[in-house]
Amino acid sequence: MTVPAQEWASLSQDEKRTRALEAADRLFAREGLDAPMPALAEALGIGVGSIYRQVGTKDELIGALVIERSKILSQRFDRTASDPDPWAALKRAVHETVDDCLRDALSQSAWDQAAIVSDEVRDARQQATDSLARMFERARDAGQITEAASPEDLRLLFFALREFSSIGADRAHRFTDLVLRGIRA
Repeated sequence: MTVPAQEWASLSQDEKRTRALEAADRLFAREGLDAPMPALAEALGIGVGSIYRQVGTKDELIGALVIERSKILSQRFDRTASDPDPWAALKRAVHETVDDCLRDALSQSAWDQAAIVSDEVRDARQQATDSLARMFERARDAGQITEAASPEDLRLLFFALREFSSIGADRAHRFTDLVLRGIRA
């Protein structure tokens, strides 16, 4: 959706940044991370320089998108702490994350690349990883996960689905259930 130049000029800095991130998200999802910044500028109806002023370089833009996704993961995994059934909560959060992996190729492909951008990106990713570990250990402490398993098993699952996202939702969730059965006590 192109934003008319007059409308763009009337937006606040935060609104401009939000619009630029939303447009970049759609563009990268459609064309991949190699999509050029002029294509983003065209989608917004502004010049490339305006994008750099609002969100910085392309790497910084990708980093901002990864930070947002990291926050979503952290919140999802942290919410499981209030569920009385740690295994059911873990299973639900893992399947939700699998759905994210399947429909969000951008964050999957950018996850590792964005880590080199800034400490802020690395910190956000680490928070998501720490939240995953807390969710996992809570289920283990409840006797629902085998001692041989580790949070890395779930990270490997997400990584595998990133690489094989074309298998489709049914197969991805079947694969997820197989992994979950493998870590269940």
